[in-house]
Amino acid sequence: MEKKRLKILKGMKGASQTRIRESLRKLQTLFGATSVKLSTEDAAMSFEQIRRWRAMCQDIIPVVVKIGGPNARNDIKQLINLEVDGLIAPMVESVYGLDNYVEALKDYTTAMRFEALDKHINIETVVALENLDKILNSQSIQFIDEITIGRKDLSKSMDCELDDPDLINSVKGAVEKIRFKGIPVSIGGGINPNSIDDVLKQIKPQKFNTRLITFDVQGNNRSYSESVVEALNFEALALKNDHSMGFISREEESCRSQEIQERLK
Repeated sequence: MEKKRLKILKGMKGASQTRIRESLRKLQTLFGATSVKLSTEDAAMSFEQIRRWRAMCQDIIPVVVKIGGPNARNDIKQLINLEVDGLIAPMVESVYGLDNYVEALKDYTTAMRFEALDKHINIETVVALENLDKILNSQSIQFIDEITIGRKDLSKSMDCELDDPDLINSVKGAVEKIRFKGIPVSIGGGINPNSIDDVLKQIKPQKFNTRLITFDVQGNNRSYSESVVEALNFEALALKNDHSMGFISREEESCRSQEIQERLK
């Protein structure tokens, strides 16, 4: 009986991974997805889990990973060895934090690998906004390929809701400064299909991201509501896969699936 159960489970894993690859192709070709975003930070993903995801995304879409902090050197070392396409440093709040991130990347890469690696940072606190001008004028900023404004964490830092005018104006101002510097900017945090088009019109980033998927924003006034629905459905599928592979518990899958369903309402 145990052998039969394991055989069925193995078949379910294969089917799930096939569906994931098909969904990724659809997200990229029809909806403008540019990368899959994994994380050792908020999602607490293991290196083995990331290795499996890297294999599933192979030849379809780039994989970038958010590390545990600007100077999370073990994360950087292990993920470079897994040949991910890019890394994201969360909670960059100062020039010092940015310098530490860039120095750590250089310590674990060759010059060629450092150049090829997509190097991203997150701006997601009041302190980071206060220091944004200094960060954008630092020497290390020349190495950064993309900056994300994490609206959800920023709203908590500002003690307000996502639709608060102060938050909207703060994010809009940060996006304008980053774009003026010539660095692509993305927004994330609390992305849902009902509000995405209004948010993009107000803030005008070049990209936006859900928990797992980053999209290009094209300048043709198109609606991105369906793109977000597709991304959220993909994330629900990803949770089922991660649970079947033993990477997350049934409780975590259920809790996060419920959050996704709330956003889809």
